[in-house]
Amino acid sequence: MRSFGTEIPGNRGRNDELSPEARAAIISKREAGVLRKDLAVECRVSEKTITNTFKRWKSHNTVESLP
Repeated sequence: MRSFGTEIPGNRGRNDELSPEARAAIISKREAGVLRKDLAVECRVSEKTITNTFKRWKSHNTVESLP
């Protein structure tokens, strides 16, 4: 398991699920004011993934996978 704040590997598949650590990193950086576009490039995911991750966290208050 990666520690908090580590870069998401480039070999992550297109439909692979983000780890809770990756979600937490996205959320903390987004709250710190990092733009979705910049986060998407850094994490190698789409801007929509950044948006969905942040929305799910705001509505469910968890970074764990939902059923």
